[in-house]
Amino acid sequence: MKKMKRIPAALMVGTSLLSLTACGGSDGEASQPEGGDGAEPAEKIVIQAGYGNNPGEPTDLAMQRWAELLAERSGGTMELELFPSSQLGSQGDLTEQIVMGEPIICISDASFLAEYGAPEITIASCPYIYDSWDQCWKLVESDWWDEQEALLAENGIHILTANWAYGERNIMTTKPVYTIEDMQGLIIRTPTTPSYMKAFELMGAAPTAMALSDVYTATQQGTVEGMENPMATLYGQAYYEVAKYITMTSHVKMPIQWITNEDFFQSLTPEQQQWLCETGDEAGLYNNQLQDEMLAQYVADMEANGVTIIDLSDEERAKFAEAASGLYEDPTITEGWREDLYGYVRGLME
Repeated sequence: MKKMKRIPAALMVGTSLLSLTACGGSDGEASQPEGGDGAEPAEKIVIQAGYGNNPGEPTDLAMQRWAELLAERSGGTMELELFPSSQLGSQGDLTEQIVMGEPIICISDASFLAEYGAPEITIASCPYIYDSWDQCWKLVESDWWDEQEALLAENGIHILTANWAYGERNIMTTKPVYTIEDMQGLIIRTPTTPSYMKAFELMGAAPTAMALSDVYTATQQGTVEGMENPMATLYGQAYYEVAKYITMTSHVKMPIQWITNEDFFQSLTPEQQQWLCETGDEAGLYNNQLQDEMLAQYVADMEANGVTIIDLSDEERAKFAEAASGLYEDPTITEGWREDLYGYVRGLME
């Protein structure tokens, strides 16, 4: 696991951000939990976190664990308030609010963060960059990753915890995809990030960016013909009701990060930061365990709902990877990258 992350949180307690910093005292020490030696009870910090995953998905269950751990570790002085199913807004909306200074936490990924002063970080969630999850975590432990975090901090974003696996992304469609040729012209929903759109364009599809919360209706109405995401999300969003084919492209092993505003994070006392950091990373490990344990059940549940699972041969999957590899030479994606960033990053993971 990467060195301790400083995971902040969203404060919504009817008091100002400045009043939060006062909880630590002028000497910078963290306030004590309620009770003990006659000290005044610490003002409770209620933390808001938003994400698009629905209740019951591994990400949501791990967030519930994070909330439990934080309440316990802080002696009840900090509370994580969860808003699944995009209740606080889309990932894009929440990220912009964070950059503008709002003290909120939201789910994110490297491709989404690239436009905030760290163009190279997008490669950490690009297609076929990892051969294994071990390589992913090795990259997150690298000095290069630390450099990306520092660049984001300069632009108002603090990465809180980065040891969470979102799963392997596959495509789910309204018509079967057995080969790369079947991708031609297929209207696929992607996140609103250039690298995802470019990758699917190179694979022959017609990528359409939209918020996760809009995908079900768009597929139902025929605006899009499919989407891509890990199995937990595909099932959790009930896409099996509107699309009946999943092709196991495994095009991205997807790590996720949780982010907040940099100034907000720095306003917390060191002890508050440590509580948030430790519990966030512990919840991340729990998330990864859930992702592994629940995958087979999601596949079985998909099939029980009439979905056909299409396994690709290694040879056919290699064709998808070869098509997507053009991403690493495309100037619209690699602007701001060092020369041969792909080779450099692959070397860091050896």
